[in-house]
Amino acid sequence: MLPKFKNKLKVVLVIAILFMGVVGKAQFRLMVTPSLEIPIVLEGNIGYKPTLGIKVGGFYELRKLSLGLSVGYHSFSPSEKTLKGSGLPRFRLDSDDKSSYPRSCDTCTYTEEFGNLTMIPILIEWNQYLLKTEKIKLSMGLNVGIRIYSYSHVIRLTEPIEKNYNSFSSLPSEMIEGVITTNKKDIGFNVSPKTSVEYKINNLFSVYFEPAINLQINLEDDFFSFGPETISPNSYTIDQIFTSSLAVGVIYNFGYPTKVAQRKEVEKKQSESEKVEWLEN
Repeated sequence: MLPKFKNKLKVVLVIAILFMGVVGKAQFRLMVTPSLEIPIVLEGNIGYKPTLGIKVGGFYELRKLSLGLSVGYHSFSPSEKTLKGSGLPRFRLDSDDKSSYPRSCDTCTYTEEFGNLTMIPILIEWNQYLLKTEKIKLSMGLNVGIRIYSYSHVIRLTEPIEKNYNSFSSLPSEMIEGVITTNKKDIGFNVSPKTSVEYKINNLFSVYFEPAINLQINLEDDFFSFGPETISPNSYTIDQIFTSSLAVGVIYNFGYPTKVAQRKEVEKKQSESEKVEWLEN
């Protein structure tokens, strides 16, 4: 599933770049941005360790405004691989029928196992330049889009449990391993306020520093649930509200404005060279 999605993502990105690149006199920019991603979760939920991420994208730049599209990849490992707990008021095992009445076990002990959290942000990026000189650019902006993320979670009861817990038979019930597994993909709406400082090395390349706060809303949250929640396969949800991001990137500039700047630079050097020759003669 994930490899197919990555292939589709590459096609979308290539089409977007080609579409923007064919525009005649636009200043087009490509960026590659390694970043330090620091996740923050709600109190009481499993935490995740900071990780190095990456983001690539393309931009139009017009005077004091730029607009673009970016795609990133982040993979966070959990702060704790395994936790211990006790008491499950409402739950279903992997082997239980989905329509069956939930089990209950207030004295059961269990372990929780957490896998990596993978995120793929797909964002429309807007930057407004507050300062723009020949060498330095200072901007504020906003990224808006979605984050596709996947994660895993397993609850394992430490003692076997009855297979036919609703049976009225007097015969001893078969005992089975109690496992509740989640392997899930979710989509969250993402809004990221940001600032950036850019330094121009030459006509083609710039480096920049971009801190941002990534706010996220889980589109599948249930705001109208009442009573104790039933823990069942694929019911576990990560309350991954936001992350902070510290990015240092490289920008490659091309298009009509860059060609003009290169031509002017060549003409300036030729003019200075001719002046030197004239003075020597």
